[in-house]
Amino acid sequence: MWWTVGGLAVGVLTPPILRALTRRGTDAAVLLVLWGVLVCVTLAAVALPGLAELLHRCWLALHAGPPGGVDTVAGILSAAALGAAAIRGGWQLSRIGRHRRRLHDKHVELGWLLTGHSPNAGAVLWLPATEPLAYSLAGTPPLVVMSTGLRQCLDSAAVRAVEAHERAHVRRRHHLLIAVAQAAAAGLGWLPLMRHSPSLVRTLVELDADAHAARSHGPRGLHRALQTLQSAPAPAPALGIASECIQLRLARLDGRRSSAGRIAGSNAAWGAALVLGMTTLLTFAALTGLASCTAG
Repeated sequence: MWWTVGGLAVGVLTPPILRALTRRGTDAAVLLVLWGVLVCVTLAAVALPGLAELLHRCWLALHAGPPGGVDTVAGILSAAALGAAAIRGGWQLSRIGRHRRRLHDKHVELGWLLTGHSPNAGAVLWLPATEPLAYSLAGTPPLVVMSTGLRQCLDSAAVRAVEAHERAHVRRRHHLLIAVAQAAAAGLGWLPLMRHSPSLVRTLVELDADAHAARSHGPRGLHRALQTLQSAPAPAPALGIASECIQLRLARLDGRRSSAGRIAGSNAAWGAALVLGMTTLLTFAALTGLASCTAG
């Protein structure tokens, strides 16, 4: 029970800490991994009473003695919370996937109309639009979409920095991280960590992509681009150049400094992998307990 209380306390108390670390300049990739670990701890805390009660009942089915009343109530509440979270989170992931597939398919069709062939992985889909646009789309192949109007309002160095920023989103699986954060919020929104995960992760992935672009092209070009494109639109399922926290990103680029994030920079998607791995592990443990109980 104390492990569960401690894990739930993590889900309640950590969002302000993560935001404070973000404001203080901690590397975004490190914070993404930390977020993933904290989400895993919170998920384990929610699942622990139900899993413990399941295994306890399996043990008692093979031996003598009724289960305790408190354990039974905690196990029922845990199982109900985890079941509701799985249903709502799974539905949210399915909904996000459908929207992204539709948007991706439309851009692939548009690429056929503009170029006569399907967009290649790694190529930029240039839209003939006067409005400056820059965003990335998850899918097969993942797409970086930019408009010809971007070249009219930015110099070539800034355009290259914007392209590097969007490629970082694709390469570092930022769309997956956001999808997992949205599923966690849908499933366990009563916990502050889960409820604030979508906005927190969106901020962190933008900072992480900025850091990647600044390392390869320098911060000045991206800084100019963010100042110019503060109101640039992007489709809802996409990650646009100006989608989140412009002032924080500009301040980070102004005072950019090296940190431990360079070591973890290529591992930003570990947050989502940890969450999915923990969920899979808990599911496997529950199924194993049921199987052993049935066999007994």
